[in-house]
Order: sequence, then structure tokens, then C-alpha cells
Amino acid sequence: MSKMNMKYLIEKVSEISNKYQHLAEVSGDNFNVFSVINVTTDEVRLHSRFIAELLNPKGSHGQGAVFLQIFIDKFSIKLDTASVRVRVEEHIGTKTETNGGYLDIYVFDNRGANFIIENKIYAPDQDNQLLRYYNFKKDNILYLTLFGDAPSKNSYGSLKIDVDFKLISYHDDIKDWLAECRKEAVELPLLREGISHYINLIETITGQSSNDIMNDEIRDYISSTSDNLKQAALIEENMMAAKVKIQWSFWVSLEKKIIQYGLILVEKDSLTWQNVNGYYTKSRNRDTNYGFWIKVYEKDSITIHFGIEVENQIFCGFTLERNGKGSISKLPENTNFKNLVLDLNDNYINNEHWLGWRFLNQKLDFRAFNSEAIFALADRNNLEKTTDEIVKDILKDINELKTKLENI
Repeated sequence: MSKMNMKYLIEKVSEISNKYQHLAEVSGDNFNVFSVINVTTDEVRLHSRFIAELLNPKGSHGQGAVFLQIFIDKFSIKLDTASVRVRVEEHIGTKTETNGGYLDIYVFDNRGANFIIENKIYAPDQDNQLLRYYNFKKDNILYLTLFGDAPSKNSYGSLKIDVDFKLISYHDDIKDWLAECRKEAVELPLLREGISHYINLIETITGQSSNDIMNDEIRDYISSTSDNLKQAALIEENMMAAKVKIQWSFWVSLEKKIIQYGLILVEKDSLTWQNVNGYYTKSRNRDTNYGFWIKVYEKDSITIHFGIEVENQIFCGFTLERNGKGSISKLPENTNFKNLVLDLNDNYINNEHWLGWRFLNQKLDFRAFNSEAIFALADRNNLEKTTDEIVKDILKDINELKTKLENI
């Protein structure tokens, strides 16, 4: 197997990809309304509401229980579709250790049957979250993530996966359901295209190509000769190692920039190459977060840190500890600190773990590994430029919060 043959294979695949990219540009296939309005990762306002609207027999789609029936058949759920009601962000009582909170999507009938969808795109799990929902309704809890990842252990406690709740994914389950829904809407152009836009969005955030014709051509070319197939297999074998190298290079460059701009890392050696390697080689779960931490503020019993971590996308934000205890950022006594963070940037989101967290301006999804922003990191100059922009961005928030804290 020669290097020249492998180079030709890569060039041929690139040629096919570029051809279809050009066709997509001139035909308008790259246009996606959800991307244009920048709500691609909004779990509540986009994903939960879109899914719930299709599931609702009284939804604006006007197709009754057709889409709901496809869904419950797919997951073997029994419901009286004639009496079904659908709720988004359904409040089930004051949150305690074992009860209460908000259900992302709650579908129920007047006979007591129901199902719950806990929708996780990028947001972290809450303590005892699935346990609280299980104590509310014990049947048909669906834990939805991009790739069917398991939740963190602190979310479900003694519950058993595939017994007390089921793992489902956007990548397969939701996409397949939507494809069936689109078939039912084939004679309804506005509805059909709305579903198509959402399928296209799912393919984007889960790293899938929406161009089946292009994929068929690439597949046929790779499988056309034994040599092509061998070389493609070798590329696939090394792709994971390439992902590890690119992400590790990102963290190394980011660390240098953080130090260069005068920020002091807490336990800077805690992030290792093994973290990054495990991100791609271990089974997917929601306990793989790692990154860098910077101490921002310490006074009396209060400590505030700034963290930048990876789950799927890189995200960042401020956490608070009181007397060494964390996960208290939503408590009433910490409201002033929370408000100071939320005032820094409209994109900050508060939860029990974070005074405020947000995605970076640079959309770096190392799990999907499918965007131009990710591919550009292979160029050293682009890598340095990206990490420099990131540190300047976070430094602005850190310095602004420090100034506000000095006036408390």
C-alpha cells in the first residue's frame, strides 16, 4: 500500500465532497432556518418545543395523533391518544433531594398512562434528577442525548439503566422518528420542509452528512477496489488518534495563552493527555468533563472559580462554593452573586452547579468533530488565533466580575 495511493484516495474523496458542497451552495441546501437564528443548541426554546409540538395531537401541524402514534409505537408505549396532553417544562413540585423539579417534555392521557423525556443536548445533569422524576412517575422515562450517552451517576442513584429509564439519542432514535413523520407530511410542503430543516440540524450537531447521494458516491468509490478499501480502513483506524491529537493541541495552546495573559490556573496539571484520549476511546457517558479552572474570588466563606470545560462543545462559566461546598449556585442566599454573573453576558445560564455557564463564541464541538471551526485547528496559525480569541473573551468576563465583586 503506497503513500501515493492513499494520497489519491483522500484527494478523490475531497473532490467528491467539494462537488456536492458546491451543488449545495448554488441550490440553497446549506440554508437552515434554525442555524440562521442561532438557536441550534437551545434545549427548551427549540428542541423540546419542536419535539413536543409534533407529539401533540392538538399541535399546529394539524395531523392529529399521527406523529405521536409513530413515536409510541417505536418505543412500545401505550397511551390513549384521544385524550393525550403534552407539556413542556412541566413543574412537578418544589425540588427536594428526592422529589420535584421540571420535566422537559411530559406526555400523559386521562387514564394515567404517560411518558417523560429528559432532554440533554449539552446541559449538565442535576443531582438526583432522574431519581426525582422516577418518584413522580415510574413508567417510560426516556433520557435523550445527542448520542445515547448515559447520565451521570449522581443523577439516577440506585436506578437501573434500561430498567427504570431508557437511553435514546438524537443521532438515531429522534432522527429516525422524524424521517417517518416527514413521510406522513410529504403532501404538506411547509410542514415537510420544517421537519426537513430540523433533521438537517440534528445531522449537523451529531456529525452526520445530510447528503445521502454524496455519501453513496464516496461509499461506492471506497468499496470499488480492495486497495481503496484497505486504505480507507487504515484512515479510519487512525482517525481517533487524529482527533485526540487535535484536541490535545487545543488544550496545550489554551493553557499557554491563559498563562500568557496573567491568569493563574488551579491544579493546572490535572488535565492530561489521558483525559483527552479517554474522551474518544472510552464508552460515551456524561462523566468525562475536564478542563481548566481559575480562582477568581475568595473572601470569608465564599470562593468563586472560572472554569472552561469540554462535554460536547467547549463551554465556560463561574461556580461558587460556600465553606467548601459546591452545587449551591441556585440557592436564594447566592442570588446577588448569580445576578452579577448573568449581567456579564446574556448567554450565561444559571443552574445549581454554575452561577452562570455559556458556550464559547467559537463553536467547538469535539464530540461531533464535523465543523469548519474544528477542522481549522489542524492549522497551527488558526489554532493559536482561536485560543487567543478565547482567552481574551473569558478574560473580559473575569476582570469585569472581579471589579463588581470589589464593590460588594
